[in-house]
Amino acid sequence: MRETEKQWVRSAISSKNPKYFGYLVSEYQLAIRGYLRRLTKGNDTLADDLAQETFLNAFRKIATYKNTGSFKSWLFTIAYRCFLTHIRKNSTNPLMNFPTDDYENTGINTNDGHHDETTDLINKIDIENAFKYLKKNERSAISLCYTYGMSHTEISEIMDMPLGTVKSHISRGKEKLAKILNPVTEDVLC
Repeated sequence: MRETEKQWVRSAISSKNPKYFGYLVSEYQLAIRGYLRRLTKGNDTLADDLAQETFLNAFRKIATYKNTGSFKSWLFTIAYRCFLTHIRKNSTNPLMNFPTDDYENTGINTNDGHHDETTDLINKIDIENAFKYLKKNERSAISLCYTYGMSHTEISEIMDMPLGTVKSHISRGKEKLAKILNPVTEDVLC
């Protein structure tokens, strides 16, 4: 954690001044919103609502932050728990129940070897679309690892799961993404 960030956290805890917490929100709001967008399968409105709830919970609980891990991990833990709470309360919400195994015919573009800015944009869109077919724990673990640079140990703490389970979610998720993004037909195998 940068020294400035440490000062903001200490000031937010000791003075209860919302200004310092506001600095922390500014620092992390894009990351938290992006993470929640991926978890909510691109539902921007829901992701923004959950991000707001995340920061409200963090503000209320800032005094419980013990400075033993990174503040970033602490925020992502709150965001993940807000997401899980929403899932539990809205388990019949069809938005949250995308098919997870029916990804054979996703219509996702495969790279034909041609590379330019348009290809990069299409690939990013394809990756985001492919994430929709992963289970929530796979989406979360892969996002935290590859998008936000967290260690498996940090992810284990954020998701409150054993380290081996986190590694399994990452491995299975990567396999599914590879299958979705680079489908192999039986004709090619023959």
